[in-house]
Amino acid sequence: MLILAVVGALCGYVLGLRDIDENKSLAGDDPSAVSSAGASAGSPAVRRATGDCPQFISAAAKLQDAGVAVPLKLVQYLRTDADKEAWICRESDGTGLWYQGHDRKPDWYSEGEIPVEGQNGLLRPGVVEDAKNRTYSVTNNGTTYVVSLKGLKIGNSTYGVAQLNPPA
Repeated sequence: MLILAVVGALCGYVLGLRDIDENKSLAGDDPSAVSSAGASAGSPAVRRATGDCPQFISAAAKLQDAGVAVPLKLVQYLRTDADKEAWICRESDGTGLWYQGHDRKPDWYSEGEIPVEGQNGLLRPGVVEDAKNRTYSVTNNGTTYVVSLKGLKIGNSTYGVAQLNPPA
């Protein structure tokens, strides 16, 4: 129950911050990925990373580990062709990597939906980076999550890229 109360309080806090920030420019805190409708045929829509991961990820990471160096910095963001999105974020001191996954129900983060741990979100530290191939993996309860330039792999299921930030 305590965990649900903390998650609920965190979601309320983050939603309040988003409400305050609604009049900021479109660059805001979203993952800065361009709509796939604006991409050329056959290639994912891309735009350079803006710096920080969304604030809700830093806040949730801080709840999991009080020693995490925030704000978390965006390393990779992708949105799949199957209603999933994922962020790879690096701690601001350059150390640990975090994975934030989100199953869209009903909206994307950029449309106001904040992932909820255990319902439509998964936040995990300990991401393993393969810098040469730009892949990032983490395992949770026996399931491996891999973020790459080709998409998102969860266990044996692979989801193609609809948006990618930063580009390949």
